[in-house]
Amino acid sequence: MGSPPPPSSITVGNGTLSTSRRPRLKALPALRDSGVTHVVTLLSQQEGARRLGSAVKAAGLVWTWIPLPHAGPPPPAHDRRLGASLIRLAAILRDGGHILIHCSAGIHRTGMFAYALLRFTGMTADDATSSLQEVSADFLADVGDDRLTWASRLYATWRG
Repeated sequence: MGSPPPPSSITVGNGTLSTSRRPRLKALPALRDSGVTHVVTLLSQQEGARRLGSAVKAAGLVWTWIPLPHAGPPPPAHDRRLGASLIRLAAILRDGGHILIHCSAGIHRTGMFAYALLRFTGMTADDATSSLQEVSADFLADVGDDRLTWASRLYATWRG
């Protein structure tokens, strides 16, 4: 059985953004070889985030852990931490990095966070939505309005 195909991606500034379900440990070198430079893990500690992070680093990729313990929008108490992370990740995209964002299934947390990241790069809400629909045709139905509203609120607070 061969390597899995690289994740679908979109161009953002000088960089690239991909979304995925939790990558298999064996697939990490193939992700690196496909051009991924940074992996953003949205899993909680109970979901094995630290083990995955060690494997990501061992594969020569930069790992960022942003624990989101459930699929719902994070509470406002997390805005400062998440806003700072999104600003840092937007700079990585501007500088030409290839970021892969994932949670467990690659749907709710991943879509919500990817949408927020696109907004933090300066994309309008419509452009961010259209871009993510290129990666997943079911993006809007899967992510849901509550998560998009969270991302837009966070963007307006930090960047608006």
